This record gives sequence, structure tokens and C-alpha cells, in this order.
Amino acid sequence: MSRGAAAVLWVVGALVVLVPVGGIVAYMWAVGKNHENLRFPSQDVTVARCALDPVSKRPVAELSITSQASRRGTYTVTVEFQDEREKAVGQGVGVVEDLARGATGRTVVVGAKAYEGGGGNGSGAGKPRCVVYDADFTSTEPTGSAGSAGPTATATPRPGA
Repeated sequence: MSRGAAAVLWVVGALVVLVPVGGIVAYMWAVGKNHENLRFPSQDVTVARCALDPVSKRPVAELSITSQASRRGTYTVTVEFQDEREKAVGQGVGVVEDLARGATGRTVVVGAKAYEGGGGNGSGAGKPRCVVYDADFTSTEPTGSAGSAGPTATATPRPGA
């Protein structure tokens, strides 16, 4: 094999290895840049109080939500009620609608059934734990508007479609 052919094979082999590796590195860098300020809705939620309702003996979670989202939106929060051994004994959902950035909203989540405590004897003995199980944020601002109304488009259905 001539020296020129060996050089061509070496260059082609290097490109076959380096181009995919370079593509993967560029992709990872771009993904990192896109997600460097990513926030999860659960980071905006705090359990302000967790107690038993004195009458119904159901667990009650009072939630405080301070929005750090870039737009107005609705928070839907699922709270898991746990016994003293951290075993799930129920769930409930609370909603705070159309919360502006930096604003604080409150909601109360009540368990579906009376808290039986760790013993399971219906006595309600002990204190429940309230844990944010899931939080979802849905923007209430139209897409493409950052506080101002932009152009809108309407679709007209075709006849017979």
C-alpha cells in the first residue's frame, strides 16, 4: 500500500470516529444550555401546615405557592398523606389558578378519609405527614405574548372537512 493511500485511510478513519463524537458533544452542550435555568413547579410549593381536622379527623395540608415561573399560570398540586412510618395513606389535590410571577397563592388540600394513624385502628392517633407528591404548572398566558397581545390567527374549517 502506498504512503498516500495509507494517509487517506487514516484521515477517513479519524473522521469516522471524530465527527460522531463531536456531534454528541455539541448536542450535550446545547441541551445543557437550554436547560440550565430549568425549574420544576414543585420548587415553588411549600407545605405551610399539616394537621388533622379536629372534627372529621381527616388530614389537612395548607399549601403556599410562590410562583417563580416566567409567566402567569395555574398550579395543580397533589399532596400525599403519610402515617408516622412514611406509608402513604391517601392523596388530595389543590389548585391555585392564574398566579402571576412573584405572587403567592394558598390552597387547602383535605384527605378523602379519616386518618387512622400508624396503628390502623381508626383512632386517628398520631400526626400525619403531608408531602408534595406532584406539582404541575400550566401557563395561562397565550403563547407568543410576554405581557402584550401579539398577532392572532384563526383557522377557518374547509367545507366538507
